[in-house]
Amino acid sequence: MTESNTLLVEPFGGMAGDMFLAALLDLEDPRFRIDDLQRFAEAVVPGEATLGAERVWRRSLSGLHLDVSTPETSSPPHRGLAELSAMVERSPLGERARAMTIGVLRRIAVAEGRVHDCSPEEVHFHEVGAVDTLIDVGGAALALERLGVERALVGPPLLGSGTVQCAHGTMPVPAPATAELLRGRSSVLGDPGAPMGERCTPTGAALLVALLEELGGGRDDFGADAAGFRSSAIGYGAGGRDPEAGPPNLLRVQLGVEGAGAASASSAVDELRVNLDDMTPEEIGALVQELRSAGALEVWTGAVSMKKDRPGVLLGLLCRSEQREQLVRVLFERSSTFGVRWSPVMRLESGRRFATIELDGVPVRIKVRVRPDYAGRSADGPGDLFVEHDDLVRLAEATGAPLRVARSRALAEAREVLGDP
Repeated sequence: MTESNTLLVEPFGGMAGDMFLAALLDLEDPRFRIDDLQRFAEAVVPGEATLGAERVWRRSLSGLHLDVSTPETSSPPHRGLAELSAMVERSPLGERARAMTIGVLRRIAVAEGRVHDCSPEEVHFHEVGAVDTLIDVGGAALALERLGVERALVGPPLLGSGTVQCAHGTMPVPAPATAELLRGRSSVLGDPGAPMGERCTPTGAALLVALLEELGGGRDDFGADAAGFRSSAIGYGAGGRDPEAGPPNLLRVQLGVEGAGAASASSAVDELRVNLDDMTPEEIGALVQELRSAGALEVWTGAVSMKKDRPGVLLGLLCRSEQREQLVRVLFERSSTFGVRWSPVMRLESGRRFATIELDGVPVRIKVRVRPDYAGRSADGPGDLFVEHDDLVRLAEATGAPLRVARSRALAEAREVLGDP
């Protein structure tokens, strides 16, 4: 049984998509191996992707360097957000991993759109549109899903200094899209000394922001507070260069648990609501997916009666305050609403712990919910066991058993291993 609910990300020497993916592979966790990444790549671009991983030195430290190449690597096509999102939707990623992948791509598109004064849908991704970058982002989302990561502690990234060559010519470091993605974030490391080139790429910045906003537990800025964190595995991802200036070109991740992982927490979020009476169910379904990809914590719909006694739909969502502007934009762009209502709300979250068991060679993630008391506090009180649905599907497929049988087996094994929660 391996507990693995928290990921500590330390981009002390840089951050890029391939560095993050390499660091996750360097954890050497059986739930995510390079074979899993190869199968994902094969599903996205059949017969085209070549993966290679090797141990390298970056100054006095070693790390894993990952090379992801396709025929598009040297001359990537100018893809847009819609085309990349469609490729992700056709991939075998789980729902949560698909949403994260599309969300990272949308963050990049929004940043590029602001830099070039156009809408996210009009952005041509240039290098980011290459399939190898799509594999970096989707592979990272797949790894987080397989490893059962529910919380992320994210340190400030090293940005680098000097200039960088990109599709638009010579640009300052950080590149304009990177600066836009990190705008408003404190505790971002720069270096006024000798030029060391680009250390944090737009893809790397988008991944860090996604980790912070979606898994950061309400934190607004970089600066991981690792008090109470207990590491069980450590991985280093290496960049492609070994510059003499600045820290080694490495990213470190640590997988483990937090000492306060069983505690429930109260947090402030925003609730947005719109009434819709002239959209089809298909259009509303697509809107719900867009909102989740744009960072909504929860989205729901319900039936309401509107003016002239027309049946309608009440669409509501929860989000962090810094995501509200983007979600309001999605609502006006993707729905027929004439207005959006919102109000601050408090929510009490149950404590949670995570573990992984193995049945017939299939890793199965178990979530332990710890119920808070009426005063909103929680220690190691009464708990409930839940089995990750995607893992149940894999177990059922591997054994040929119905889902209900797979669930019963998983719960029985979890109680045997974990005891009474």
